[in-house]
Amino acid sequence: MKENRNLYLLISLIAMSLITAFVLIWNGSDSADIDKSLFKIAADNKVDKIQFESAKGKVELTFNGSKWLLNKQKEADAQMVTVFFASLLQAEPKRELTGTFRDSIQQRMKQSGIRVKLWEGDVIVKEMTVVGNEQKTETYFQLPNEEPYFVTIPGYRVYVASIFELTANEWRDKRIFNFNWQNFKSLKSHLPSDSAQDFTVSLGNGLFGIEEVAVTDTTKLSQYLESIFNLRADRFLTSEEIQQNDSLLAGKPVMELTIQDIAKHQLHLSVFGKQKEGFGMVATINQEPILLRREALAGVLRKRSYFAMKP
Repeated sequence: MKENRNLYLLISLIAMSLITAFVLIWNGSDSADIDKSLFKIAADNKVDKIQFESAKGKVELTFNGSKWLLNKQKEADAQMVTVFFASLLQAEPKRELTGTFRDSIQQRMKQSGIRVKLWEGDVIVKEMTVVGNEQKTETYFQLPNEEPYFVTIPGYRVYVASIFELTANEWRDKRIFNFNWQNFKSLKSHLPSDSAQDFTVSLGNGLFGIEEVAVTDTTKLSQYLESIFNLRADRFLTSEEIQQNDSLLAGKPVMELTIQDIAKHQLHLSVFGKQKEGFGMVATINQEPILLRREALAGVLRKRSYFAMKP
């Protein structure tokens, strides 16, 4: 979807900007008298709550001292939170809107704008309204009782509003097996259509091994566990998408993975197959429907024979 492409572009931009020095390409002809820090927050800010509110609902992110929580219930995607703060640090007003165009954008802000508030403790340190155009190519910011501005990240063509438009589902942490791997006890892989290729990974004498394989190829096993550790959902399915794929979700999975820690807590992943509309793979994590990218599963869909050391 175009919205996802815009967001992926923004994430790539921010990631690149955080690793390398900022290269700012700025045309000052229409922004010489504008305060470029108008919408910025301090780089050393202590923001611990963010609220996004629009006609579609409210999303709240809170920092509990160690991680960001979504609506005080689910763990938020730390990568997305980083992208959000980096966007605010880099976004700059390009020009103030005037005339009938200003009026139309202000009307759009009233109808579909996203009201953003950032807190440090009980103090609101930044408040503004964000909206994009219908084509999702331009973004506009407005402070309370001020004029709206066209906003860009200098040097790049990116839809800044995409990070502000995320739904609650899209803010969720997308790591599949999100737990302390130091507490790992076992992993069981089950292939319903080929159970002879099932296997169990366990830790013995400080080393991982396949219980059903006489001599395990440790290089392949390490690569496999790395793929498991890094597995992320593309997104959690909406109620509409769940209905579209209900017959698939009711069927037999092509693969099941169960990970258990030393406290006997379990995480169970079932992969069912290609989604009805699109190219992702429908799955569930502890019975919650998700979408996985096929390339993300490439290193996870393995048979027992794959790990046997060749003579």
